[in-house]
Amino acid sequence: MSAISLRKALGVLAKSSSFSVKTPSDRPRDVFDDLKEYLYVKPEIESDFEKCLSTLQAGECVFLCGSSGDGKSEILSRCYERYRNHYTFHLDATHSFAPHQSAIEALNELFDRAGHSQPPMVVGINIGMLANFAKEGASRHSELRAIVERFLDNGLKNQGPYHFLDFESYPKFLFNNHAGSYSTFMRQLLKRLTQPTDDNLFHVIAQGDELRQRDAKLTANFRLLANEQVQEIVITTLFKTRLIKDQFITTRALLDLLHQLLVGDNYLFDNLFLGQANELSVRISEFDPALVHTQDVDQFVLRYELNLPDKELDLFLIELAKIGIVFTASRETAGQAASLLRLFYMLKDFELGNNYHHQFRHDFEELLLEHYAAVWIKHSLYLGDDKDQLALRRFYSDELIPAIFSYANRNVSGLSKREFSLGQFGQCHVAAPVVLKADFNAIQYQHIEKHDHFCAYLKVDGQPLKPLAISLNLFELICKLNNGYRPNKYDKNAIIFLDEIVEQIRVVAKCSSVLNYYEGGHCYHLELDDDRISVEGRL
Repeated sequence: MSAISLRKALGVLAKSSSFSVKTPSDRPRDVFDDLKEYLYVKPEIESDFEKCLSTLQAGECVFLCGSSGDGKSEILSRCYERYRNHYTFHLDATHSFAPHQSAIEALNELFDRAGHSQPPMVVGINIGMLANFAKEGASRHSELRAIVERFLDNGLKNQGPYHFLDFESYPKFLFNNHAGSYSTFMRQLLKRLTQPTDDNLFHVIAQGDELRQRDAKLTANFRLLANEQVQEIVITTLFKTRLIKDQFITTRALLDLLHQLLVGDNYLFDNLFLGQANELSVRISEFDPALVHTQDVDQFVLRYELNLPDKELDLFLIELAKIGIVFTASRETAGQAASLLRLFYMLKDFELGNNYHHQFRHDFEELLLEHYAAVWIKHSLYLGDDKDQLALRRFYSDELIPAIFSYANRNVSGLSKREFSLGQFGQCHVAAPVVLKADFNAIQYQHIEKHDHFCAYLKVDGQPLKPLAISLNLFELICKLNNGYRPNKYDKNAIIFLDEIVEQIRVVAKCSSVLNYYEGGHCYHLELDDDRISVEGRL
């Protein structure tokens, strides 16, 4: 064990490692198998998969569905030894049984062997390949193809003898109904990797490197990542990347990212935001704290780059050196101010020395994400209680509804808070008064929890509207609209959803018995009452 360096041990995390895809093998175990086995965190989908396998009957089939890198091969290989003599396994549906056979033809052949008296079948398959089979599979399997279509379209996971478990239904990052991490899986993984216990092989190897004074920057990164507050910063950054950039994050991508964070050329806080090795790293770099511009941050950068005296910072850097993070003596070194900002962000909830970094804590607060999480949780837990309704009512009446009116009426001035623009007709602008409210009955009985958005339910003049899916991007736009923001082309993905809800409201508003016409500084109020039209005009 002592001959293995931490750098080599962490190699099992890399995407390029032979351990990144696990398949049944007869080769002798070695220390790297032990490292990978120790690090394994059993996901919820594996527990459900094992329950399903334990109850399979002859002629039944279970599909383990997902995307490349999400962990299908790991789960399948762990169950293979136990059931290999009783079930038929097709571990990778992209493979075929013959050199010139396509994957679809291989699936056709596989299902030709299935039947009521045949052993249960276990199929690991990418969701894309499953969709291809539904479209291109042999006509003799039309019944199964229809079952697959129903699963893909409607999420029907149990249909007769066919069962589907989909990784998409087990997100690794999600809002929690309880205080804590945004990813239980990631928190468990980071804890296992870094916890200072004798049964943690990585910790034992790191201790050996420290005693030999080997790879100081790597061991400093390893100890830094062992801090729970630092772990939460990494998790929160990943969750923002998932929500705001719509970045799909697989288990393999997470392990590879941890490898980059620890063994990269820089300290952990720089490796997190400067990596360009893959799409995930590039997306994360867009949240670089060094890109934040506030008065305090800008003044710090200016003072630092001008090499102005700062005794408190000097004392703080001395404490940093004690935990293995060393900055060069010259403050003129390129990029050091940016590195310090990343460090301040990563340690913002960490006590160290004189806590110099805490003066910038407010500049790095995750207020938007925390507010969004609070509203998401209120929707998911709403059961009709008056107290909960009051909390939700604040969001609807103070944020969502004013933002919708602001957006709908952005091209006309002078409308009241409850008038809804119907458009420009020549020189005349037409608006209608509408009553837009939260539909609490729909929130209570129709709300379906989603891990990457929540649905807002509204009714206009008593008529329910279609649910409005509010992502973090749309939530941010809502907040900005209420502060006078004018949308632009960069907001187009979020604007699409606002346009849809505005059009729904406009359809109802056009049927209003009251219309207001604005022309040349004059307003004409038209009201239909018992087939009679009354008109009022005012300047």
